[in-house]
Amino acid sequence: MKIKAKSIQQLFPSPLMQVQLDLDVEKLTEFAVQMQEQDNIGAQKSNVRGWQSKNVYEEKHEEFEKLKKEINQYLQEYNSEVFCGMKFRHDVKLCINNIWININGKYHYNEWHTHPQCTLSGVYYIKHDGTEENGLIAFKHPIPSGINLLYLDGDLIETPNEVTAEKVCIIPASNALMIFPSWLEHRVYDNLKDDVRISLSFNAFLLHPDAYYHIDQFEPEWKRAHNDNT
Repeated sequence: MKIKAKSIQQLFPSPLMQVQLDLDVEKLTEFAVQMQEQDNIGAQKSNVRGWQSKNVYEEKHEEFEKLKKEINQYLQEYNSEVFCGMKFRHDVKLCINNIWININGKYHYNEWHTHPQCTLSGVYYIKHDGTEENGLIAFKHPIPSGINLLYLDGDLIETPNEVTAEKVCIIPASNALMIFPSWLEHRVYDNLKDDVRISLSFNAFLLHPDAYYHIDQFEPEWKRAHNDNT
């Protein structure tokens, strides 16, 4: 790369895509509650006291099908915009691995975590009142904790930016979709409201048509990707 007389290049960024969708959140709320009624135990991962479903990717629901199409569309846009300039050894596309529902009542939250063995992850908020009390989502600086503080005097900084902050907190809203790298550590803070907070999370990975080792683990989306590329 030719160096200009003056330039600032962002090294190793962690791109977060945010999109405001226009889906019927009442229908999606009904879908989420229905899934909880069918499996009240759910799954235990990063959630503390809240309910998480198992993988619901194959569930049939009109509004849920619309949401999956929207997620797939913006995954491909993320791929073309964020991964531009990269060269792949095969034709690849981003494919959804799994989708699950989160229902969090009062004082429910999610611990710090990442999503291993995936490329991108995301969350879509079905029900959130847009206030801090309903629960922030936070992303941690990818540099190991505390390293950036060794080089900055915290007493001199009133408001950090996305380069210097140890974490960035975002107030979600209903119909908001976020996509981010799966290795980016994140958490969701306590819901301090009496109303439940409902979201839908997902993982995606880059897939090429000859990746037969993915068949058993990611069969539904692998078949679609393979058929699209043949």
